[in-house]
Amino acid sequence: MRISYLLVGVCTSFRLSFSFAPINSNFRMSIENPRKSSSDGHNTVSIGNFGSTSLSSLTWHSLDPFVAETLDPLTLCTANEDHPRLAKDTEYATAVLKVWRDNISSYPSFANPVGCNFLYRGSELKGSSNGEMNGYLVAPSSLVELETSGRMKKKEQVPAVVLFHTGAGPQDIFLRWKADILVRELGCVVLIADIISDADGYAWTDRDRYDAARKRVLATSEEGGRSARWELRRVITAAINHLKDLDFVQSNSIAALGWCFGGNPILELGLMQEECVRALISYHGVFDGVKEYEVCTTGTSNESNATSGIDKAATRTQVLICNGQDDPFVQQDDTKLAKDLLEMKGCDVSVFNFDGVKHGFTNPAQDYNPSDMFAFNEHAAKKSWDLTIQLLRQTLCA
Repeated sequence: MRISYLLVGVCTSFRLSFSFAPINSNFRMSIENPRKSSSDGHNTVSIGNFGSTSLSSLTWHSLDPFVAETLDPLTLCTANEDHPRLAKDTEYATAVLKVWRDNISSYPSFANPVGCNFLYRGSELKGSSNGEMNGYLVAPSSLVELETSGRMKKKEQVPAVVLFHTGAGPQDIFLRWKADILVRELGCVVLIADIISDADGYAWTDRDRYDAARKRVLATSEEGGRSARWELRRVITAAINHLKDLDFVQSNSIAALGWCFGGNPILELGLMQEECVRALISYHGVFDGVKEYEVCTTGTSNESNATSGIDKAATRTQVLICNGQDDPFVQQDDTKLAKDLLEMKGCDVSVFNFDGVKHGFTNPAQDYNPSDMFAFNEHAAKKSWDLTIQLLRQTLCA
């Protein structure tokens, strides 16, 4: 195992021009925007090629109500007019909210991220509802206020981070916590991407529908004489392109984080060699089918020829893979092959295996998982997150 020593610094290149202003917890911004209602009644935002790319065209709300002591965790366990279902049960919600509250206590009270529903489309996406993907965008409140007031300048564009979800789907309070902390820590914009077209949180309960969506998006097919996970690539590309199109995003300064099932898009994104992607980070990431992955269609599907068609042009993308040594869902052979594939694509890959650590170690709610294959590990969670922030400062803030 090779450990890269990452530089620690302060991400000031795009923050100094901002003055974080206090924002009321009831803050909402709706300026004659191109909005529509999804089939479940939730308001969503048509963006990218389908609408405006400015912050002021979106409807924003403070994330403060999620961490308010008065919040009943039960409200997160069902979809309602304010939000989709965001938690498996009250124990899950309570565990995540407690750590979220503890985390933000160390940040200034005026560093208040705001969020909005972010509907984006990929015209070539198959199997999703009209190609619609149901993301969630989180940004510094000061950035929103600057653009709304007309004082936004080119130099005040910020880097962006994409979060790829677990098997619980994109509507997960855990991901909103992580997005909130990233915005507070780095002043960036965060997109919680949708891989399975889940608007209302169906993945929490409808596992047959989730399994079908998962199977579809991870399927390998042949296009243009090459075999790859083309549907997953289209899903990834839709998220990245719509994020890059936003006026306030530094289009050449993007990173992506993935948990569990979200390890698949992290691997795929590394193999895609997107020049705008500076860092990729996987936590207990599952690289399904990596042994059968073919970059070209010559020969049979095995480890040796899986790398035969790889372009070795350097991408300079930094990759961090954090796993638990006792994780039954993450095979060491798969991780090694993924590392080899990424390095042959020019990525700089570091792998951290935490001794005695099981699957889902980053999520405090795993303490309530009845399966002994899952467990939260405070040390591994903190260490992997510290490495994440260091890497993002090095790659996005230099």
